[in-house]
Amino acid sequence: MKKQPTPVTTPLEAATQAVYQAFARYSAPEVGTLDVCTACCMDADLALQMSHLPLPQLTEKHFYQYNDSAKSQVQPADEIKYLAPRLLELLAEGARLHHSTELYLDRLGRCEPGSISATEQAALQGFALAYFVQGLEQWPAASDSLFQGDNAFTILLMWAYARVPLEPLLEHWLDSDSDASTLHFVDACYWDYVWNANQMGNAFAADQAEYRRTMEEWLNRPATKTRWAEKLMRLVDTGPTSSWLPAGAVDHQRYPLPERISAVFDAMTA
Repeated sequence: MKKQPTPVTTPLEAATQAVYQAFARYSAPEVGTLDVCTACCMDADLALQMSHLPLPQLTEKHFYQYNDSAKSQVQPADEIKYLAPRLLELLAEGARLHHSTELYLDRLGRCEPGSISATEQAALQGFALAYFVQGLEQWPAASDSLFQGDNAFTILLMWAYARVPLEPLLEHWLDSDSDASTLHFVDACYWDYVWNANQMGNAFAADQAEYRRTMEEWLNRPATKTRWAEKLMRLVDTGPTSSWLPAGAVDHQRYPLPERISAVFDAMTA
């Protein structure tokens, strides 16, 4: 059953509708063929519902167990492409889709190379960019924000697992002049790069060589370092002089935000 069009009010909602349109020709998997383990990983009734309920009626609970289940190394592309629009719609709504954010979209990246068309890939890329752009403007990244309390490098790693190119997202981030996006860079760079001796440090990145290469090459480009150094200087010169947090917000981290800003600035000017 195709999802009925709804009024669009944000770029992320438009991107969600574009994903539905790009993947509209796929059908639900036949009963009993869903790529999950119902012996111990996924409730059998939920698995059955993923084959016969209308796609918009599938919930966070369905996808959490689906993503957390034992699965084939190479994913059935038609099944994944049928489910992808609802998976991404739930992501945009703030749903928890796995015990680890990095693996929310792992199944997408496990499809056979070449099984996703150029039109489908463009829709995924458009959604990834809209999602990242909106999330970067929500500071701090609280648990109820689009990034669900994770730093922006974690979100980029999630898209890397989905085999969505990161360059358009990185380009937007570097171009953005908002304080919120700069503060996101401070926390992501501090905890996932500077803290790890200027190497990508997320444990889920250990087997993602392309992600590590892309990020470390980007972070070490002279133009990237110069641009971030300029934005950090402007932030310090023109921003609040205490914590750069909204009224009433508390920075619970061990190392104060000004200290994190200073450490990231040092890394960008080294």
